[in-house]
Amino acid sequence: MNVLIIKPSSFGDIVQALPCANALKRAYSDCNISWVVFKNWEQIPKLCPDIDDVIIWDRQRGIRGFLDVLRSVRQSEYDIIIDLQGLLRSALLAKFAKAKIKVGAPGMKELSNLLIKEAYPEKADTNATLRNLEAIRFLTGETFQPEVSVKINADVNRILNDNGVSKEFVAFAPFARGKGKNWGVDNYLKLIGLIKRKFAYMQIVVLGAKSDFGEIQSNEVVDLRGKTSIEELAGVLSKSKAVVGADTGPTHLSAVLNVPSVFIFGRSDINETAPFLGRFSLLINKEDEDNINAVKPEAVFLEIEKWIR
Repeated sequence: MNVLIIKPSSFGDIVQALPCANALKRAYSDCNISWVVFKNWEQIPKLCPDIDDVIIWDRQRGIRGFLDVLRSVRQSEYDIIIDLQGLLRSALLAKFAKAKIKVGAPGMKELSNLLIKEAYPEKADTNATLRNLEAIRFLTGETFQPEVSVKINADVNRILNDNGVSKEFVAFAPFARGKGKNWGVDNYLKLIGLIKRKFAYMQIVVLGAKSDFGEIQSNEVVDLRGKTSIEELAGVLSKSKAVVGADTGPTHLSAVLNVPSVFIFGRSDINETAPFLGRFSLLINKEDEDNINAVKPEAVFLEIEKWIR
């Protein structure tokens, strides 16, 4: 059985969709799973051994990139196509690809549900991980508990040693796309002080994109932003004592890796985007959810301390 999953973006959303590959392997042990993903995120599905093939969609090429990926998927005839993105462009790709069965996860947008069948639309407002799995339940009639397999081949010890990380460390994933998601540099600097006063031996590693390198100016941090591939980032996260971050891809990946993770939520819909797997703490100011800065460094530190102990 050949299955095509369309979930091209973005980092955290792809991570929350990975349990679908595991569920499909449990439902159809001999199935071959291909995954369509945007070029900049191609390493995420490659971390998952349940995914047999990764088909790259170069979004920077515009309509040419869409036609390229369409030609690629049309070279095969699939038994099942699952659109987990639920947008017009992903539904068009599913529509023109060849498959016996085509289905989308609950919550399809941009009228994409007019092109392919939407599974259980009444489940659109549930947690993203569970919502994605509704498409598998629609196909199989079975309910699967979310599970993710991750395999990291990167030489993580070399990366850490080359950058002077030789002790236990807490990882920060500080910045996220989207208004109201970033906790702010001053809060992280205060948090660094709290960590170092209580756990003087603990190093602090900052992870993320090259564009944010140097945003946190402190002699107490090792700044690895832009210095790791996604696979290497996963490896560094896996060796962290705890991870602190926003509602962003690296923090979601750390939760899937079962690393203690402290999520600081602001404007994100916590009911939809909160992690479901792993060990994690969720911090949000319930009186003013749009004001992420209302979450105090002292409250974040208490969660870190709990996980370290």
